[in-house]
Amino acid sequence: MVVAGVLLLDFVAPLPLLPPAGLTAPLTWAGVILALGGFALEMLAAQALTAAGTTTRPNAVPEALVTSGPFRWSRNPFYIGLLLVLAGACLALSLEWALLGLPLLWLLLDRFVVPHEEARLAQGFGAEWFTYAGATRRWL
Repeated sequence: MVVAGVLLLDFVAPLPLLPPAGLTAPLTWAGVILALGGFALEMLAAQALTAAGTTTRPNAVPEALVTSGPFRWSRNPFYIGLLLVLAGACLALSLEWALLGLPLLWLLLDRFVVPHEEARLAQGFGAEWFTYAGATRRWL
């Protein structure tokens, strides 16, 4: 919903903060690289979960607590990857309102989505989860 709202704002009332998108615009290429990096992070996270024999779906019950791959550095590499993909797309396409809306999306993830997922992990993995959560940052 946040993404749709800011995209609508970009269409209805564009802000002149970023240069126009185009194949020769440096921010376009920086955005493409950022988005590709975010996508690669998501693929590495999915690979780590699949290798451990657990689901990649956020609402499914996990079969294993994965602490390898990008999960060594962050408890939420999927969401970091998503935010990087969106930030890259915003830069590449000169979507100023959408770029300004990314902190709100992060806040919603941090306050409403991630706590539910972490509660499910704590319930399913107990002490192992708390050890991991104590040693690994939620974000970066």
